[in-house]
Amino acid sequence: MKKSFTLIELIVVIVVLGILSTITFDILSRVYQNYIYTREMNKLNAKVDAAIEMISARLRDRVRNSVIVTKYPAKFSDTDPSLVDFKAIADLEDNDTDYKILEWVNKDYEAKNGIWFQEYGHIQTGWSGFIDLGYNSHKTADDPKEFNVTTLDSNFTIVKMIDENITLADNGVYQDVFESNITTLIFSGNDLGGDIVEDLNSSYGWYLDESRGRYAKAVFAIQGYHNYRGPNNTPKVDLNITSITENNDTTLYSRYFLVRSAYALVPIENNETLADGSPVNDYNLTFVYNYQPWNKKWYKDGNKTLLVNHVTEIRFKKDLDTPIIRLYICIQAPNVIIDRETNRTLNICKEKAIF
Repeated sequence: MKKSFTLIELIVVIVVLGILSTITFDILSRVYQNYIYTREMNKLNAKVDAAIEMISARLRDRVRNSVIVTKYPAKFSDTDPSLVDFKAIADLEDNDTDYKILEWVNKDYEAKNGIWFQEYGHIQTGWSGFIDLGYNSHKTADDPKEFNVTTLDSNFTIVKMIDENITLADNGVYQDVFESNITTLIFSGNDLGGDIVEDLNSSYGWYLDESRGRYAKAVFAIQGYHNYRGPNNTPKVDLNITSITENNDTTLYSRYFLVRSAYALVPIENNETLADGSPVNDYNLTFVYNYQPWNKKWYKDGNKTLLVNHVTEIRFKKDLDTPIIRLYICIQAPNVIIDRETNRTLNICKEKAIF
């Protein structure tokens, strides 16, 4: 009767156990690796979704014809805005890969939403966007760049109060938003996308430099206002407005927007390094606000907040003959390597059409 293993049998058992343990370890390693990839992919999905939704929410209130793309600062002077190269987003070509910054003038939606007004017993909007062309709305005889207009269902005391509180919160300094031309008026134009006077360079004050043909002809300073109640107790405001830079050709439209700030999406090179000391090679996408191009301000003068980090690519495109902007953004998890030979990292890209 056999009572013990032979040496050969023990060797065979050890070899079999070694093979099984190797297979088991490889399976467990792959399961753990897949768990890591899935976890990081979920994080990347959440990050890019949050960034796109935030950008979309801001872009929905844009003055459509004001949107420009600007070359990334590494390509030109970082200190002199007169040297900045920009163009309308509609003129962006597929090979214009240097234009990584998106800028636009935003409607003053906070003041438009208004507040509860005890005197009226309901929420009163700050500005309605409508002009009564049949009542006291005209160019003045003394100054062809000046208008007197009447806007319906509005209250500019509310506009002033809301915008001055926002400006105080942003800057820590009180400013009269009308006297300092922070809150200004833009006519809607024929397509309700914002008035274009001659061309984009002459309209909103982007990188204002009159020697280069850059003006703010489509932006109007609010010189004075008078709130009152019209027929049927409708809130009305008489406005006196004047083009910020010389303009004798602006048409009086029945619609307008109030604007208080331009916004920008600015990618900033990431200086982080990986564990082996190699560079990350991506961007931190920064959201910039609270700057007024018509006041000779550019995005370097605005308030900045980090929107999302580790962006590897960002592209913009305007669909022809539509107001739709397509946003394409890629982000990576730089410490999750999925191909050691090429050092390729876990990366996710998403695109969204913004109306």
